Amino acid sequence: MGETAGYMTQLVAGFRGVGVRTDFLNLADDPFAYDAGSRPRWTFRLARWLAIRNADRRQPRPMWAGLYTAVMAALFIGSILRYDAFVFRAGNSFFRLHDLALLRLLGKRVIVVFFGSDSRPSYLNGWEVARGFTGARAAATTAAKRRMVLRTERHASAIVCHVLTAQLHRRRAVAFLEMGLPRRAEPEAPRPTTRPARVLHAPSSLASKGTQAISDAVDAVRARGVDLELLVISGRPNSEVLEAIRTCDFVVDEPYSDSPMAGFAAEAAALGRPAIVGGYGWDELRRLTRPESLPPTHLCHPDELADAIFRLASDEAYRTDLGARARRFIQERWAPEAVAQRFLALIEGNAPAEWTFEPMDVTYAHGTGLAEEGGRAAVAGVVEAAGREGLCAGHNPRLEQRLVDMAGASPC
Repeated sequence: MGETAGYMTQLVAGFRGVGVRTDFLNLADDPFAYDAGSRPRWTFRLARWLAIRNADRRQPRPMWAGLYTAVMAALFIGSILRYDAFVFRAGNSFFRLHDLALLRLLGKRVIVVFFGSDSRPSYLNGWEVARGFTGARAAATTAAKRRMVLRTERHASAIVCHVLTAQLHRRRAVAFLEMGLPRRAEPEAPRPTTRPARVLHAPSSLASKGTQAISDAVDAVRARGVDLELLVISGRPNSEVLEAIRTCDFVVDEPYSDSPMAGFAAEAAALGRPAIVGGYGWDELRRLTRPESLPPTHLCHPDELADAIFRLASDEAYRTDLGARARRFIQERWAPEAVAQRFLALIEGNAPAEWTFEPMDVTYAHGTGLAEEGGRAAVAGVVEAAGREGLCAGHNPRLEQRLVDMAGASPC
């Protein structure tokens, strides 16, 4: 029902590449134009046009809402007759998850993919914390996410979720990295011959992607005698980001991430450019993930960001090798057809147990887009406003206690 960093567009290409008839119903406005050039059926285009109008509060909503509901009902009935399986982005379906039970009752396979912010607790999401955070609001939005997760887990055939964003999950899930982020490896872009070395940062949000921390780290590297140029591009179409990747030596995704290779880093890898990704959870991720499923990026602790930039800026051999390994990983494991084949295994019920993990084993408490002190303050704010229960982590006592301890808050 919507796009996330080109994931659904690439997955559809993968399904079609292995001979599976597949359609993509995208109801969301896409400012990054990931699906540019696609030609969906006219009924899908109509549904998208109505969905965008219905979401615009400046329009007379009752009229658009009625037309939109009628078109979606027709699409739902047609889809039951036409399709055997459905892959939904978390929180999305024809009728706000109320149709998931009916789809299962009718014998349809329903796979739901969680991308991070859709199930990550609000107090662990830097983007949400930066937008007028209060402890009470974070507790309320986290509880709403938990309700969505529980409804989805009750009715979906299978759940795909990243290990480090599974704090609200209870049901055994398929690890996102085992499935992969579908991406087509591109012909490796020629290496820039100009100097200084160029590092690219392309944040979707300047506040939550740690842009200032990256800029400070680049300044620290320059102070060590390395001639380095930082290029920041934000809010631009995906085609412009890809062109910027071709002109850089390496990229820095973000200093406070919980994903070792999210969309931007994967785009860089597809062009043979290595990525630096900072975060607090890499030891836990390695503990819960098979080595062959971990993408080759330069992972570091946020405090080591300047050292990581120095390494890639000054060691051309390492930089070239890491970029080549990243591109090979994309080509071999994350090619759209390879990812689609793994989804077919899920749809057919043949996925091996080693692809799955138990959410109760996850105790990661730092989230994404937050320096440690920011995370502590956010968790403390929730506990102060709504008590320990506001964390919505009571189903996982070890995680709940770690959150409370991290915040320096006493149990309530």
